[in-house]
Amino acid sequence: MRLMKRVALTALTMAMAASLFATGQAESAAQNGGVLLPKSMEVQVPAKTGGGTDVMARTLGAQVASDGGFHVTIVNNTDGGGAVALEKVANAKGDGSTILQFHTTMLIKTASGVFKRSAANDYKVIAVSLQKDPASYTLVVDMSSPYQTVDDLVAAAKAAPGSLKFGVETGGTAHIITGLFSKAAGIQVRTVEAGTDTEKMAAVVGKTIDACFVNPNQAKQYVEAGKVRALAVVARDEEGGRCPVFPDLESFPELGYKFAWGNINLFLGPKSMSDDLARALHDLYANAYANPKVSGDLDPKGFGMVFLSYEDGLKRVQDTQASLNSVVVDLGLRK
Repeated sequence: MRLMKRVALTALTMAMAASLFATGQAESAAQNGGVLLPKSMEVQVPAKTGGGTDVMARTLGAQVASDGGFHVTIVNNTDGGGAVALEKVANAKGDGSTILQFHTTMLIKTASGVFKRSAANDYKVIAVSLQKDPASYTLVVDMSSPYQTVDDLVAAAKAAPGSLKFGVETGGTAHIITGLFSKAAGIQVRTVEAGTDTEKMAAVVGKTIDACFVNPNQAKQYVEAGKVRALAVVARDEEGGRCPVFPDLESFPELGYKFAWGNINLFLGPKSMSDDLARALHDLYANAYANPKVSGDLDPKGFGMVFLSYEDGLKRVQDTQASLNSVVVDLGLRK
C-alpha cells in the first residue's frame, strides 16, 4: 500500500511539474506573439572572459534570461580565432538554443578570407547594435607636422602618391579605416606596421610615420600635452557626428569625405531559424539594453549601444560587408 502511494505521489508530482512547464511555455509564447522561445539558450562568444564582448554578452544575457523566462549560458569559445564558434552556430538547430554574439571582426575576417562563412548569407541576423557614441577613432599627426587640416594632408598625398606613411596594425581596425579614408579621398598612402594605439602614438611623436587613426581616448592625453594635432574624427554613419572626447572636432562626412566606421555587435542564429523567432529574440535583446539597470551598467564602461530594427540590422550587415570586401582588396589583405 505504501509503495502504491509513493508511486501515485511521484506520478502526481511529475504531472504537476509537466503542467507548470507547459503553462510557463504557453505564457512565454503568448508574451512573444505566439512564438515559442527556447527552454535554454547557449550564446557562443568568440572572446576571452572579462573582455568587452564578454561583459556585454553576460550583462545582456542575464536580462534576456530574466525577461524571456529561460536559462542563458555564455560560452567563451576562441578556438580557431572564433571559427569553431561560428561553425557550431551555423550547424545548430534553428530553435534558438544556440546563437552567436560577435562583432565587426567577423565581417573583416570574412572579407579577408579568414572566415569562409558570411554573417549576412550563412546565418540568421537576429540583431545588430551600433556603438552609442556617434563618432570614434581620430586622425592625428605630430604637432610639428605641416598638415593643419585634413585637406592639407589630402593635397600632399595627391601631390606625391604613396609618400605619406600611415601607421596601422596590419589587418586591424585602423588599417581598414585607413583604406576607407584613402578611397573616399581618392588618394594613395603607404601603410606601415606600427602596432597598438600606444605604439602608433609613439611613432607619430617620433616622426617615423606621418599620421594614424587611433582611439580618441588614447589621443586625448597627447593632444592635451601639445604633442599631436587631431584633424578629424570618424563618424559612425555617413551623416556625420561628433565624438564626446573631442566635441568641437568635425567628422569626415562634415568635411566632405563620405565614409564612416562604427563598431557593431552581431547577434546571429542558424540560417534555419524562423523570422518570427529571430524577431522575438531581437526584441528581447533590444529591450534588455533599454532596461536602465543594464544600460546604466554598460554605458559607463564604454559599452553603450543602439539597437537597429530587425530589418535595418540585416541591411547594415550587408552594406558593411560589401564595403569591407572592397577595401580589403585595395589593401591587399584578401587571402
